[in-house]
Amino acid sequence: MGVLDQIRGRGDSRHVAAIASPDEPQPASPEAGVVQQEPKALDVETTPRTDTSGSERASLEARNEKEIELHPDEVTADAYMGVQKAEAAALVWGRKTIYALYLWIWVCFFMLAFHSSISSTLLPYAYAGFNSAPQISTASILGTIIGGVLKLPIAKVLNIWGRAEGLVFFLAIYILGIIVSAACTGPNGYAAGYTLYWIGYDAIYLILDVFIADTSGLINRAFAFAYASTPFIMTAFVGPLAGQSVIATAGWRWGFGIFAIVQPFVFLPLAAVFKYYENKAIKLGVYKREPSGRTAMQSLVHYIHEFDVVGALILMAAFILFLLPFSLQQYGRAEYASASFIAMVVIGFCLFFVFAAWEKWCTRVHFIRWELFKQPTVLGACCLAAIVYFSFYSWDLYFYNFCIVVYNLNVSMAGYMGQIYNVGSCFWGVVFGVYVRLTKRFKWACFGFGLPLLMLGAGLMIHFRGSDQGIGYVVMCQIFIAFGGGTLVIGEDMAVMAAADHDGVPLMLSLIGLASSVGGSIGYAVSAAIYSNTFPQALRNALPASAKSDWNTIYLGGYTTQQTYPVGSEIRNAINHAWGESQRNGAIAATAILVLGFPAIAVWKDYNVAKKQVKGNVL
Repeated sequence: MGVLDQIRGRGDSRHVAAIASPDEPQPASPEAGVVQQEPKALDVETTPRTDTSGSERASLEARNEKEIELHPDEVTADAYMGVQKAEAAALVWGRKTIYALYLWIWVCFFMLAFHSSISSTLLPYAYAGFNSAPQISTASILGTIIGGVLKLPIAKVLNIWGRAEGLVFFLAIYILGIIVSAACTGPNGYAAGYTLYWIGYDAIYLILDVFIADTSGLINRAFAFAYASTPFIMTAFVGPLAGQSVIATAGWRWGFGIFAIVQPFVFLPLAAVFKYYENKAIKLGVYKREPSGRTAMQSLVHYIHEFDVVGALILMAAFILFLLPFSLQQYGRAEYASASFIAMVVIGFCLFFVFAAWEKWCTRVHFIRWELFKQPTVLGACCLAAIVYFSFYSWDLYFYNFCIVVYNLNVSMAGYMGQIYNVGSCFWGVVFGVYVRLTKRFKWACFGFGLPLLMLGAGLMIHFRGSDQGIGYVVMCQIFIAFGGGTLVIGEDMAVMAAADHDGVPLMLSLIGLASSVGGSIGYAVSAAIYSNTFPQALRNALPASAKSDWNTIYLGGYTTQQTYPVGSEIRNAINHAWGESQRNGAIAATAILVLGFPAIAVWKDYNVAKKQVKGNVL
């Protein structure tokens, strides 16, 4: 939900030596490990070596657990190379290293959230001189959409090349985006920097999630994911204050530039630790990769097939063309009846079938493992993610403006109103993580608590989100939504990960993120449509006769113009009434769509999470 966009929406340097500790277990001899040839890529379905009984009907997660039971101290023979590297590192580090890693991962999330929060304060100053240029809205749209769509190829990178390699590569893109933004002198430079920044940001966030999945057993993973989101509780308050301080002292360019210097010292130690223990596993004989023997051209062809480049390009084009018109409509760049809007939606929709045909008949290595994707639990969780995001963004787009005008709040207080969801969901996620750890179940908590509470909060906003209601009721609704959303966000992640093996976890997390982008983009478009078709008419009807001719000025002037009218005056009351009508309709849409969440959760398998899923010394 909102927490995923701003967490998702969205420290200092540490030394690797401080993390490496003498508590690491040592294998008795190199023979205790498995010497690996270059791992093959997994196709749609690969029978693991653990299926010695010939039970081909065993579920994917059952086969994965059988492999861990039979070979707990060896890397998985038929896994992707990136998975083998993660397993090798986990097999040779100790408990103290795990705890130190989680502390450092928390620092990484904090700095990611801190930069995101400060950037939201700096951006208006950065493009103040050219914010009317079309490149600005285009960059905002493409940065969000491409960042979501690229998560699927990123998951392939993490599996085929490795987690540490992926982190270093996308950190470079992230830093490049920051540098371009800091040095931009016009809308084109800003657009390029903003797009690169969000591609890198979304990639790093996904990679950190995969790090957590690699280093935690399934029974503790809900708590581990919630733990990683707690930095956003602090940055919700300190980020805007720090941003204002940077503006007043160093200026917005140094506000970006500081992070271009600091962030490498935050993220590179994490990659270095994984490479250190990977190399240690090689020295101990736990893991070994033989040279491939391919020429440069053969390697190029090999990786083109491994990454299924054609399939990836078709799928990304499908999602971009399908989502882009909805975002363009939100920014007033396209209309529903326009030829460009219809053409992009239709072509994007048709490309999904082209992708399916390519995957079925043309490719050697499938871009998406259909054995995972066809599972009802995975499909249901992806549908729920899209539904929840649609619901949230159908009212959230104008919530900040609504609070400023209707409740006469200053910018800071309105910002705190917008942070209720982030703070509440991050806090409640920890509570839900403990619940999952104790009960070993999550499905029925999502079905019987998370979704009903989310519906209750959205439904109560239909009544309380009006100019005649007190702000306390709105805060109450936000808390209900935060607790319900915090439950469902963790539940979605747990559902897809419980249905997968270790290989499939990056792809599953990517699919959830992509489904969220789809739902959020459509929800934004619906919110914009409700506002543009409700607010002007309600304002015209409510304005006194002497001010009816000013309706267009009031409407287009936004909250800055609307605030100039005295509180309690007839014109201000009319403006408040129009806001109440608009937000009420958004809350109706949010509540209605959530009904579809019940069948989406009902198809989940009621997994017992009392299992490791990953090898080695993990949380």
